[in-house]
Amino acid sequence: MTSTTVAPTNDQDTYPSIGSASYCLGLLFTAYILSFIDRQILSLLVGPIRADFGISDFEYSLLAGAAFAVLYAIAGLPLGRLADRYSRRLIVSGSVFFWSIMTVTCGLTQNFSQLFVARMGVGAGEAGLSPPAYSLILDSFRPAHSGYAMSFYKLGVKIGAGLALVVGGVLYDFYDSLGTIEFALVGVVKPWQATIISVGAPGILLSFFFLTVKEPTRKGLVIRDGKSEPQIPLKEVAGYMWERRRTYLCLLFGSSMMAMAQYGSGAWYPELFTRNYGLSKSEAGVSFGMIILVSGSVGIMLAAWCANQLKKRGYQDANVRTMLAASIIAIPFSTIAPLAGTADMTLILLWPAVMLSGSYLGIMAVSIVEITPNQMRGQITAVYIFATSMIGMALGGSILAAFTDFLYQDDALLHYSIATANVIFYPIAAALFWYCLPAYRNSMKESESWRSYGSHSIESEGHSEGSEYYGN
Repeated sequence: MTSTTVAPTNDQDTYPSIGSASYCLGLLFTAYILSFIDRQILSLLVGPIRADFGISDFEYSLLAGAAFAVLYAIAGLPLGRLADRYSRRLIVSGSVFFWSIMTVTCGLTQNFSQLFVARMGVGAGEAGLSPPAYSLILDSFRPAHSGYAMSFYKLGVKIGAGLALVVGGVLYDFYDSLGTIEFALVGVVKPWQATIISVGAPGILLSFFFLTVKEPTRKGLVIRDGKSEPQIPLKEVAGYMWERRRTYLCLLFGSSMMAMAQYGSGAWYPELFTRNYGLSKSEAGVSFGMIILVSGSVGIMLAAWCANQLKKRGYQDANVRTMLAASIIAIPFSTIAPLAGTADMTLILLWPAVMLSGSYLGIMAVSIVEITPNQMRGQITAVYIFATSMIGMALGGSILAAFTDFLYQDDALLHYSIATANVIFYPIAAALFWYCLPAYRNSMKESESWRSYGSHSIESEGHSEGSEYYGN
């Protein structure tokens, strides 16, 4: 019988210099910002796209959500597996190049079907960023710094989403004021098309910078009979997750509920401000975008700080405990904000709501990878992205649009749809994080044995102690 272990990662000399690690993190951070600008830009362009293509809120939600999220989720699974074996920097470089080209293509489309297909291409390209990025960050920064590094990377979510609204609103109003717009090699385009092309182009240049990144050595590797395994069979990866199903499933579905509330609200708030409160595209974009950019970023880093403080006090479940608290506190703010009745009051309530809604992003990413051996990180990260994308991104915006079209049956009642979604999804997330706590503590104990003290079996007999948390 073969012996399966996980190699320790306490050899400090194997980590790259802080300068090299920071350079890699900076490029990944920039790519993540651009990825969210490219995926979120449509949320500011609901009106002109609906008018040009003659579609409903629900049909638009398919463009903004499902068209992107389905292929993003599916493509992430094989790309995550590749990231566990092959050059992570090359995978990131190719992914950034491809999604940027497809974003530009979105700006050239002439009908609903073309834009739907182009958005699928954007999703497929962006799927190749986070699985290798998570692995690169964990292998570049020492454990004491990895939580902050990961949270810094995840700031790209809020900064990118915020800039999509701020920059997108300014660009759209600028192009709209020009009258006829003509781009070289493209010809005449409409303001919304010019806006999408403008935000997609920078990523093409960025993709080549990843070729200058030095690949860090892999740490926390699975070892069989004294030799490193280059690739873990899919069956074993699935078995590893299933044996720890209470931990992984609660994390996956808890974060998916948070994502449904966050992405659903984020996709429709700009339209709420223009449709219900009469703000212009730039006013709505700057007002809501700055909240996402500032308050959302503060929330991610504050959650990392809170989790770190809890870890110092001996809480092994600090990350999950922090997410549980955030999901509970978010309920009143996120529910009342869309019902406030005025743009000013809604914006005031959105500051704490946005801070809490996205605070889970950084510590969730750390929660997943710190209990996962290296050769499984890309694949299990891809499973995490698959769940949050299919449930959160694909369904979040569409469920909210379905509330408007089919439940309330009135475009003017969009604020009720946002409130309804938030009052449902945040409590479910809180319940799942609460249920996860004891199982996560056991997962952390298991991972610490191979991360700090030496090799540790990952077979089922390796975590029999406390196995009640891994069962039904």
